[in-house]
Amino acid sequence: MSLFHFHEGLFDLPDGWRDQTMNVLRLAGQSGQKDSAILVTRDSETSLDTPGDYADAQQEAASKNFPGYRSLARNAIEIDGQPAVVVDYQWRSNGSILLRQRQAYVRHRDVMLILTLSAQANQFEALEPAWEQILASLKLLERKTEAASSGPEWLPHVFALSTQNRILKVYPDSQTACARLDPLDVENQQWVFFASDGSPLKATFTVPNRRRWFRALRGRFELQPDHGGVALNLRGRLHDGDRVQGVAPLETFEAIQAHLNRVAVSPSGPSTGQEKAS
Repeated sequence: MSLFHFHEGLFDLPDGWRDQTMNVLRLAGQSGQKDSAILVTRDSETSLDTPGDYADAQQEAASKNFPGYRSLARNAIEIDGQPAVVVDYQWRSNGSILLRQRQAYVRHRDVMLILTLSAQANQFEALEPAWEQILASLKLLERKTEAASSGPEWLPHVFALSTQNRILKVYPDSQTACARLDPLDVENQQWVFFASDGSPLKATFTVPNRRRWFRALRGRFELQPDHGGVALNLRGRLHDGDRVQGVAPLETFEAIQAHLNRVAVSPSGPSTGQEKAS
């Protein structure tokens, strides 16, 4: 049994099932041209271990199956610190429309991930900034694979405690928390963050806030574990909140306290031998 994650949630998946999903992101074509697309696919059955060997096999297959196939470029890169290969090639669809694709191959655990940018050749250059941003920001997640029923309850929730109005908000995941909270307030330390197990998180800005005259340009931030060892865990800060704005099943202080007791996080990071009352 393992946990299967998808964009809107997660569920227990019996043994033997494989993830063969495809993510398709489309951008409408202009002036009657074909849509452009970015795809994420997964190959869990390949016997090829390295991105280089996988790229060789994929390009050999493309040269045999795509009319007018021509290789344009090939580069070794890193994606989130892992070795990867990017290839560019083009071919003619229906014998007339010149299409171009760029594919990145990277192995993550037992799966080869393939990211593909596909567009008409005359549109491709305009899409390259989006491709570069996607590769630069791509994070390979090490998610828990144990089924929730086999141990302490694990949830992907993130807690945000306001230092201004003492509200404790519960978000389904870190991406949602980062999207809904104002980066200006985060920069001004009006929020403190905690992972599902109660351990402290820190906000790291990937795009800084900027201020111009009377206008503020909001940046972007992400949440990362705070290993500094100074900040209290959530159990040590529950008394700082006076109301909860939660999501099921974490909708009351009692439910949050019970959840933290199950995952057994000490109030202040490394064990001190004392526990602060909440």
